Amino acid sequence: MKKLTKWQFAIIGVVAILFIGGVTFALVKHNENGGLKTNVSSSKSSSKKEMITKTSETKERQKSSSSQSSSSSQEETTQWQTRVDTKNLTENQFEQWVAITQSNQMQGTHSLRITVSKSNGNLYQATLDYTATQIDSVNTYKVNSSGELEAVDPEHYPAMKVVSQSFPDIKQNQLTTNQINMWVVAIQDALFEQKGMKPGIDVVYDLENSADGNVANVKVFEINYTPSTNGGADNINKTLVNEFRINSDGNLEIKDVNSETGYRIISKIYMDISMVQ
Repeated sequence: MKKLTKWQFAIIGVVAILFIGGVTFALVKHNENGGLKTNVSSSKSSSKKEMITKTSETKERQKSSSSQSSSSSQEETTQWQTRVDTKNLTENQFEQWVAITQSNQMQGTHSLRITVSKSNGNLYQATLDYTATQIDSVNTYKVNSSGELEAVDPEHYPAMKVVSQSFPDIKQNQLTTNQINMWVVAIQDALFEQKGMKPGIDVVYDLENSADGNVANVKVFEINYTPSTNGGADNINKTLVNEFRINSDGNLEIKDVNSETGYRIISKIYMDISMVQ
């Protein structure tokens, strides 16, 4: 066997280097191409999933926002539907509006009667007077064609001015003393009329208020004047007629010896007299 010359060794080395380099280059190229394809595919898949997730989240937010908007709209509609149309009041609603408005202007405690009628234009109007005296009216109210409540303007009598543009929020278990008094007067007047007596003409009366915890009590006293024997001022004789109270539910009760509780409900709606029998 012949020994290889130095040149032959050199040629074999070059060939070996070229072969190894080619294989390595091919492997690297393959890995690069494969890796690139894998990364691109993975990136596209990740990007697609992210887009789907974001789209889903956006739809959920839109759905939630739409639901909240719908709920808010329904609530506003419900609130609007429960509002009182001041251009189409019932007589009871008109009395309520007058009683609340008048009581907010009063100083001190008084028992006032509200007498309702209708004008030529079929609009409600009312006069207020004291139950304990026979004098001219304390105030006058009416509803104008715009559905606003007007009262006498003291500075420009007998002209009237707008005193309220919206119907008041009435909480029957949070009424003031004067508001309770006007409710009691409405009921007591109806009771007197049942007996054929005209309140303010045939009979005058006054109220006395007291509180028992959270319960408001009202006593009705008929007033009779008798001449003094010595020619002085008339004597005032008071006779207890009825006793009322507002219960915890905001209903007006009247004392009744035939009731197990000692009282019975005589009015459930502020200023309403429909339960008087």
